[in-house]
Amino acid sequence: MTAHSPLGGRFTADPHPVLAGLRESCPVARVTTPAGRAVWVVTREEDVRAAFTDPRLSLARTPPPVTGRPRRALDMTLVDYDPPDHTRIRRLAAPALSAARIAAYRPLVERAAGEQLAALAADRPVDLLAHFAAPFAFRVLCEVFGVAQADRGPLRAVVDDLIAHRDVPAAQRRLDAFVRTGTAGRLARPGGEDAFSRIVAAWSLRTDVTEDELADLLAMLLLAGFDSTVQMLAMAVLALLAHPAELARLAADPALLPAAVDELLRWDTPGPFATTRTALADVPIGGTVVPAGSGVLLSVAAANRDPRRHPDPDVLRLDRPTAARQLGFGLGPHYCPGAPLARLQLTAALAALLSHRPELRAAVPPDQLQWGGGPQHRRLAALPLLLGPDRP
Repeated sequence: MTAHSPLGGRFTADPHPVLAGLRESCPVARVTTPAGRAVWVVTREEDVRAAFTDPRLSLARTPPPVTGRPRRALDMTLVDYDPPDHTRIRRLAAPALSAARIAAYRPLVERAAGEQLAALAADRPVDLLAHFAAPFAFRVLCEVFGVAQADRGPLRAVVDDLIAHRDVPAAQRRLDAFVRTGTAGRLARPGGEDAFSRIVAAWSLRTDVTEDELADLLAMLLLAGFDSTVQMLAMAVLALLAHPAELARLAADPALLPAAVDELLRWDTPGPFATTRTALADVPIGGTVVPAGSGVLLSVAAANRDPRRHPDPDVLRLDRPTAARQLGFGLGPHYCPGAPLARLQLTAALAALLSHRPELRAAVPPDQLQWGGGPQHRRLAALPLLLGPDRP
């Protein structure tokens, strides 16, 4: 690890002081990552917002070379393409994951949250991540994508291995087999209403997306939203516990939840940076010219606390008028396709916690929490809570 990287050390536990320092002193800064790579970090909201839609900042990646093995799901993902290829592939999934389509799952998602909470102890510490957020988010994912009960255990094992980086090639092979088998089954028995079936049905009418690209898309959708949603839910609860007056306010007025979710997404995020982009030319950003060939990190976490956009940004205010401008789901062509589902899960989970377990409190001090991952995806290892009695 590079000794003096500003993105190392305690950055994963609390990136905001480092990002605020960069934003206010050097808003387009050349830094070294913990892995030793030089990148340019963009931190002011206006610059980040503009950069998200600048075609000179590319996400395109060259497909891995053929090495005697077939291509596997996740060798390439949707974020490895620029338009028009990105657009060509993404439009397979957009109708199946639209806000209107996802809204139909609200009763199911709310029921899943309530049932998961009802099974948890009241009188001893419970890890919110392991015992509520992860099983809840995975159940919702399986329902939305039509994963059969018999397939859920094997799929969860694959997802867990990929998140933990355990034997990744083998896990990729298993995920590849899962999505290709699921695709074949849905082609043989069309007409399903779940998102997986709808995406396959759309693909069957197209000739411009390969089967490999379809497998990559489905695998990414099954994997990408799961861990981010689990982590975001934990971070949202952690933020509310640190602000008891706002927690009480939300418990007393659940109508605040939609706005509160935006404010919680603004306040903290598992992903302080969007996926690394590459400058295709010399690109002026915020008065600095980023040279062609440079890696560029757009800091959504810094932008979300930019006082030029959000007054008093280090204050959690659940009715903040500007909260809907948060960039947690990105912007432009690469705006997160799973955003409606993530919003629904966060809203339903927080509503269930506040209605069924209103006495929840932290079981350990914040400085005892363990953080892992890296600067582009922070991960809280556990969030021990005392939930208190269940309120029917």
